[in-house]
Amino acid sequence: MLFGPECSGKSTLAAALVRHYDGVLASEYLRTYAQDIWDTQKRTVAEQDIIPLMNGQFEAQQRALEQASQEFCPIFMDTNIDQLEVYFQYYFGANWGQIPQFMRPSKNQVIYLLTKPDIPWEADDLRDQPLARETLFSIFKTYLDQKKACYEVIEGSHKDRVIQACQFINKTWPNLHV
Repeated sequence: MLFGPECSGKSTLAAALVRHYDGVLASEYLRTYAQDIWDTQKRTVAEQDIIPLMNGQFEAQQRALEQASQEFCPIFMDTNIDQLEVYFQYYFGANWGQIPQFMRPSKNQVIYLLTKPDIPWEADDLRDQPLARETLFSIFKTYLDQKKACYEVIEGSHKDRVIQACQFINKTWPNLHV
């Protein structure tokens, strides 16, 4: 699971890991959804979007899980519902209440690669926090600590990030074959 603030290399790293492990990508539904409402309605994501985002991300994860189970390969998630929860709490102070347990992967099935925002920020229609990336990184890290999640901080150049991620994955799941 790739996890971290905007523009911290999650999508790039996820794509590299999918290639390296011959895995399946569960794409980031938030980006697709947010771009669509920006393009069609010229608005940003709001509290009214919590349920559609949660459902859309879950569906993306389910499609990837189905594909991975047919191909017997790992899934790399370029975000998940936990990421959405952190963002909505940050932006809106919104309390999601109880996220249905079936939408969350079990602890022993997921590891988090927490991407540090130590790469240049790149502007696009959706990114809006170039100066808050370190603050958001701390919030994401605290979230994982509170959940007692299995994670590794990933930082440095793209090559360094791939090496760090592969080392952590291989240490955590030594029977995962490339």
